[in-house]
Amino acid sequence: MVSDGAVNEATISMATDSNHEDLSQLRHMAREFAEGFNTGDVDRIMRFYGDTYVDINLRNPVQSHAERRAYYEQVIKRGFRVSVQPDDIQIHGDFAFVRGTLELMPSNSTGDSARTELRYLEIVRRQTDGSWQVMWGMDGPVQEYTSHTDPAAEADRQ
Repeated sequence: MVSDGAVNEATISMATDSNHEDLSQLRHMAREFAEGFNTGDVDRIMRFYGDTYVDINLRNPVQSHAERRAYYEQVIKRGFRVSVQPDDIQIHGDFAFVRGTLELMPSNSTGDSARTELRYLEIVRRQTDGSWQVMWGMDGPVQEYTSHTDPAAEADRQ
């Protein structure tokens, strides 16, 4: 999920007035997820999950609420701290797409070398009471890529 980070200015400037409250709620979910994870409070995390969650990274991706809870209990025991930064939030009706950065750090580490940076994408759905719940999610390591195409040559081909 997502922490104390700000959504980029491009996303905020595109938001309508009615979306500002939604953006605030979605950023709050990120902060709550990080706080819950870092304090071992699984209940704090799980209030943003419904009856079913799909974790694309898992071999058996569809999890019940109880299975997702057990998953987080196990992951938290590994002794990591998490930082979550939503980088972009797109709201389309009752669905939102939250893309961001996760940083995992061993609890006993102070150096950058032990830090693992991941990117994530979550699909979130607005509930009838106006709250949001995460439905699907995936994360993975950051990959370096440098384009070797010449921008001028690319423009000529179009």
